[in-house]
Amino acid sequence: MTGFLPGPAGPVNTTAGPARPALVDRAQLLADIRATLAATGGVLLHGPAGIGKTALLDALAQQADAAGESVLRSSPTAAEAELPHLALIDLLGETLPALAEELLPSHLRHALECALLHRAPQPGAATDPLAVRVAVLETLRRLAGRGPVLVLLDDTQWLDEASRQVIAFVARRLTDRRVRFAVTERTEHADAAPTMGALCPPTALDLPVGPLGERGTGALLRERLGLRLGGLTLGRVHAVSGGNPYYALELGRSLAAGGSDAALAADPARPLDVPHRLRALVSARLTELPGTARAALTVLAAARTGTGLPATVTEPLAAAHRHGIVRQIPAGTPQFSHPLIAEVVLADATPAALRDAHRLLAALTADPVEQVRHQALAAEHPDPRLASRLTRAADTALTRGAPGTAAELLRHAAHHTPDPDTAGRRLLAAARNAAAAGLPDLARASAEALLTAPAADLRVHARLLLARLLGPDHPGAEALLTAAADDTGGHPALTAAVHQERAVRALHRGDRAAGFAELETAEKHADHADNPDLLVELLALRGPITLLTDPAHGLALLERGCRLAAGRPPTAAAVVCREGLAVAALRSGDTHRALAEVETLRTETEAAGRTEDLANVLYIAASVLERAGRCTEAYAAGRAAHDLRERIEPTPGPARVLGGAAELNGGTAERAAHLLDSAIRAAEDDHDHEWLAYAHGLRGRASFLLGHLPMAVHHLTRCQLLLRRMQFTDPSLFLVDADLAESLALSGRPADAADTLADARDRATRLGRDVVLLGLHRAEAHLTALTDPRHAADTLRALLPAAHPYPLELARAHLALGTLERRARRRAAARTALQDAQALYTAAGCLPWLRHVETVLASLDALEADPTPTQQQILGLIRTGATNREIAATLHLSVKAVEANLTRLFRQYGVRGRAELAKCQE
Repeated sequence: MTGFLPGPAGPVNTTAGPARPALVDRAQLLADIRATLAATGGVLLHGPAGIGKTALLDALAQQADAAGESVLRSSPTAAEAELPHLALIDLLGETLPALAEELLPSHLRHALECALLHRAPQPGAATDPLAVRVAVLETLRRLAGRGPVLVLLDDTQWLDEASRQVIAFVARRLTDRRVRFAVTERTEHADAAPTMGALCPPTALDLPVGPLGERGTGALLRERLGLRLGGLTLGRVHAVSGGNPYYALELGRSLAAGGSDAALAADPARPLDVPHRLRALVSARLTELPGTARAALTVLAAARTGTGLPATVTEPLAAAHRHGIVRQIPAGTPQFSHPLIAEVVLADATPAALRDAHRLLAALTADPVEQVRHQALAAEHPDPRLASRLTRAADTALTRGAPGTAAELLRHAAHHTPDPDTAGRRLLAAARNAAAAGLPDLARASAEALLTAPAADLRVHARLLLARLLGPDHPGAEALLTAAADDTGGHPALTAAVHQERAVRALHRGDRAAGFAELETAEKHADHADNPDLLVELLALRGPITLLTDPAHGLALLERGCRLAAGRPPTAAAVVCREGLAVAALRSGDTHRALAEVETLRTETEAAGRTEDLANVLYIAASVLERAGRCTEAYAAGRAAHDLRERIEPTPGPARVLGGAAELNGGTAERAAHLLDSAIRAAEDDHDHEWLAYAHGLRGRASFLLGHLPMAVHHLTRCQLLLRRMQFTDPSLFLVDADLAESLALSGRPADAADTLADARDRATRLGRDVVLLGLHRAEAHLTALTDPRHAADTLRALLPAAHPYPLELARAHLALGTLERRARRRAAARTALQDAQALYTAAGCLPWLRHVETVLASLDALEADPTPTQQQILGLIRTGATNREIAATLHLSVKAVEANLTRLFRQYGVRGRAELAKCQE
């Protein structure tokens, strides 16, 4: 064992057993491993205990087994390291009896059987080491003659020496890559140099297995333990585990078993409950230290990273350094060799020792915010003057764009405030700042503490915040809203706030009538309350919805909300109103204004540190950037929105929709499809119709790119139906109509395509959405091409503008023109149109569509000059409605020959089926 933190006990033999859970957040690493194996024949994976090396071998084994490959595996343990040839027994013990006698020369087979203990050696005769080596080499070569072989060697730091020498001999000589080696070795950390490279072919590469990110840690806990953590709690588990999957799972099990995740949210300074098998060895090392070193470790554990420590602290740490507990970094303060140790130190420290540590740290820092935080943690009794300093420090934190820090300081301030009403208001402010910072666990704990507050308004606002944290579809929210309504006492502002929350939920489930009724009631009460912030919240609700049916009025509402919010502290509602201005400009085709609005808003929101608002702003920014034809930036914003929402959202659907949308800008259609399928399942489970609609629409685009037209029609139809049920009829809201009409036309459903186009044109005319007409022209051209591709191409070419507010729509139109010209047998014109589309997609950085156009261009260049006489006869019979079998009988061909010629005709004419081919001109 190279480290002193315990790792999971490796299995003695993992060649069989129940299916293991799928890997989490390791898809790219697994793909890199597979590519390395294919290119070099070997890979050496190394990293600390528990980092997931064995899980990667499990995944490789499952994939190889599914592909019909032979999988040989050994997983030694420390207790078996002295048993000779044990790894060879694991690898070949079950295989050797199945090998026919003639496949291995008798003397080699005899040596190998003796080494594997399948045969007793001759009395007094030693097993020839060279014979064993050659026997294993020949056995693997013969197995490879039957098919690919994958050799998996796990935990090779415990490999017995006899097996190590044999495998190294064999690996040097098996270089044809029909036998591939995947080897794991435990090292102190991912950057440490491995030593077991000789167990792989000479061309093999070594790959470090690093820690999971915070997002991956959260996904691991959700999928393996059903434990959904967020905010501070997830951040703590990730930090303490160091991203090590084994440690994270052990910490997660401890949290779930003791219910301490809620306690941790209520007290962020509280140490994690480190399970015994993780802390046992650490604690043993700590007890060997002198008292001065343990006290110094407590100060180091309580300090923020980068805090300068005096010699009175650093000098006693020399003993901890000798025990491997801390490590010295160049020109910096000492660091714990693993964050888990710091958590054990904090958990073992006495309250008095912790107070002393924070008292020292408060004296060491000059930053007023950090200083007062340490003073609060050092205080033994409530202190009103300290509470006032904490409140002022929270204001300072907010000006620095750190609402999460402000929330922590306000919680401390509430604890030190003797007046219950003042304490409650500070706690409510803490809850709201925590929610804005994307720390739902801290917000929830703070709000729950107010449910018994003496002031009714505190109880009402706490319940409303808890309802919002549950999400718009959670059944438990109704009881909170009912209790809040009963507690308002008729106060206009409180009553308006309750009706506002009910409006949010009604609008979210698509009940616009009920939502508007609740809004009208809320507005009447808000007028009596003379509360500008509340009016901004109501306008932020009504404005975006009104924008869908009456753009001018909706824009006026949003502008009023922005005027009311100007000069006031930032709120989520103010951000929504400003987002609405960007969206209104985007839907009208004013992409320059939309970009200016959203870029300014993003900068301000990032500076304010309001994580929840930032997640929404990034979503809008990604949408604006995509339509503005800046897909590289749209991809980055979409991925950032995905990562933020996955961390703070109570449900995973929205985050996965944003991830899928990002992939359609700068990733791959395959990855987009995977994410969006997952988003659809999540949104269906949550009955989230809006995000479900977007997921289906984007999945339809991915299907189109992947060449699955029936699936594209299915998803796009579902998207349009869901949008209509929610009365989202503005055709510029989500550009589904043109895509659906095009897919219907290409699928041989002209009547449905025509109906879709007529309905979309009517809505675009009523709302003045001329910006969507180019897409409708493109789809109509595909419809016309079913009977006259030349006329369709000529008409579309005449309608093409030199520029368009949505550059990707112009690119799609040129792509459509190229397809139509190809069907019209005008290949030079088709090539020109496709090259124009290629240039537009290149300028936009839209990778999936660029690859699609390049594929179409490549197929155009590969076309035969003209249909052969046989193919012309097949075309004529297709137009009469003849089946493949009837064509074969008429032309005295085989059915397979007919099918092969049809495939070539489909490529030549750029069509996808017989119905389209029948309408093509000769």
